[in-house]
Amino acid sequence: MTLAPTSTDRGSETRRRILEVAAEAFADRGYAGTSVNDVLKASGVTKGGFYFHFPSKEALALATLRHKQEQWAGMVMAAVMRRPRAVEQLEAMVDALCDLHEQDRACRAISRLCTELGDERPELRPQLGTQLTTWMDMVAAVIRKGQDEGEIRPEVEPAVAAEIAVESFIGLETVSEILTGRADLRRRARDFRDLWFAAIRQPTT
Repeated sequence: MTLAPTSTDRGSETRRRILEVAAEAFADRGYAGTSVNDVLKASGVTKGGFYFHFPSKEALALATLRHKQEQWAGMVMAAVMRRPRAVEQLEAMVDALCDLHEQDRACRAISRLCTELGDERPELRPQLGTQLTTWMDMVAAVIRKGQDEGEIRPEVEPAVAAEIAVESFIGLETVSEILTGRADLRRRARDFRDLWFAAIRQPTT
């Protein structure tokens, strides 16, 4: 017997639909270029249904950011956990990030919202920075694991190496967007990964 969806199920589905539509809109047009009416029209949700879940456009933007961050973290962690050793996990992390950008255009909402909201509402920066700090912490943890496994140089400071990796990926992502519409993102990411590995890996004898 199939149970009929409950009001809670329907409410969760409505909220998810709004967030997915909003993520696409923010990714394409940014925060300033997206209106609540745009999201209502694209999602097919009534104004009352929208405001039941989100009291304002800003609340929607912050919820969208968290939604995409959770998706991003889940996908990357799934790729990492399929590999046994730290160096392989770092390789998988780069490939997973490239997959994410190639398969889900809406993931670009993360960078656009962080940039625009950070400029417009500086007091929101601690919330907006969670994406970056989570990413850096994840990379640093894998680097420490690699040091324990003897494949990453013990003198490498994990937090510093992680910051450089994240900052570099953001930079090459921007360059790739400008020059090729991200068509060469994977090549640029792998070139950086190879150079970064050369700096942090234990030399083989």
